[in-house]
Amino acid sequence: MIVRVISALVAAALLIGTAVIFKTIGVFAISALVVLGCIFEFTKLTLFKGEAPLHVCINFGILAVVTFLTTAMRPDLAAFVASLCAIILLAMLVVIVRRSNDLGQAFKLASAALVGIFYVGLFPGLALSLLGLANGLMLFIGLLAIVFAGDTFAYFFGRFLGRRKLLESVSPKKTIEGSLGGLLGSALVGFCLQHFFMPELPAVEMTLIAAVSGAFGQVGDLFESLIKRLAEVKDSGRIMPGHGGFLDRLDGVLFAAPVFAVLLRFFA
Repeated sequence: MIVRVISALVAAALLIGTAVIFKTIGVFAISALVVLGCIFEFTKLTLFKGEAPLHVCINFGILAVVTFLTTAMRPDLAAFVASLCAIILLAMLVVIVRRSNDLGQAFKLASAALVGIFYVGLFPGLALSLLGLANGLMLFIGLLAIVFAGDTFAYFFGRFLGRRKLLESVSPKKTIEGSLGGLLGSALVGFCLQHFFMPELPAVEMTLIAAVSGAFGQVGDLFESLIKRLAEVKDSGRIMPGHGGFLDRLDGVLFAAPVFAVLLRFFA
């Protein structure tokens, strides 16, 4: 637990320090490097573990990077580029089906790659696209705070009040009580974000946006746990002591980001 806390504090200090010194461009650069780590870990857990040919793994990585960078810098083109990359990938994987005797395995690889284009390409790109909005740096850091506060509240509520399992087959330690506590933590951060840093935004809407985003963040956590169970690994990597890999730390952010970005544009 101590190692986990120290690791989280170091990561937070690095992000805040980068934001203070290098502003938006610095946060974009360091976040882009983290996303590259997420793409690598996803490729390793799904395609490489699924015994996909090396050239398929490489091509998937390239298409995921293209989707991510386009979405982050030109969100208006995100749907077109993500769709094009997905079509290219599926066309390429048709060749695998043609050469494979195990059609079921080939279809699983195609499905995993298609999911990956959105999961580690489009979703994190939408998170970084927040940097292009007014108060974008604060909104981006706020998104991280909403998800991480939800994780923290869920942990303590689950530890001290947890009784009923949430989804035991995927994540045995998570409880319904912990999940409700996580929603409370996310909503509180949303309220504080509006009250102290962006009073021009509507308070009720911002609190609700944070709660809904936090809920999808919890789904993202469960989704990544499912991927690890299928890959039969405990962590996606070892880059963060006490946390695991990049995906282990950002799984909730990847699911919360598109929800937060869309709701923010429509309601706040």
